[in-house]
Amino acid sequence: MLIIFDLDGTLVQSNILYSEIKKELKDLLKGIISKELYEEFVSIPRSILEILSYISKNDSSCFYSKKAWEIVENYEIKGYENATIHDDVLPTLKILKEKGATIAILTNNSRKLTDFAMKQFNLNKYVDFVVTRDDVERVKPDPEGIYKIMKKFNRSKEETLFIGDSWLDAESAFNAGVKFAYFGKDSGETREKKIPAKIEINSISEVLNLGF
Repeated sequence: MLIIFDLDGTLVQSNILYSEIKKELKDLLKGIISKELYEEFVSIPRSILEILSYISKNDSSCFYSKKAWEIVENYEIKGYENATIHDDVLPTLKILKEKGATIAILTNNSRKLTDFAMKQFNLNKYVDFVVTRDDVERVKPDPEGIYKIMKKFNRSKEETLFIGDSWLDAESAFNAGVKFAYFGKDSGETREKKIPAKIEINSISEVLNLGF
């Protein structure tokens, strides 16, 4: 069995203020495009990376794009200063490995931030492969990252489970055609697109009860 975990909000609980990042990026976007285009763009839920991509597309000078990435990276670094990990994460990963599972992480965080978290919480001991936003051309909700992991381990869709707390994770799993489990009943705005999932867990240890 191949089990892919999201990182932030799933395995690791950071204090990254995603709503504040989106707010600042949208404020930046207002200075680039017309009011009509802005209202059209924000009329549907957008991921941070979708907003970044849209800023880049409409910024011929690259000034706003650079500023936008500075905003994101500053929030990410600050958000990981007091990050935590639930008590059941490492014991659960250990049991999964003992049962023969292959464990991977797929995150829209940067490689630098992800490597920091992996080392800080000793996740490298149990995780076989990590894919960050720096390792793909198209991030979640595109399924590229899932396909990359499946290809590395030669696993089929039927053998793959993705676990995450966000609609980005759910949509990515849906697009890839793999099973998905929502983590955390209090996901709040992370489920703003309301992508359906047949499986929901409220602790990482519940993965052991899924029967895969």
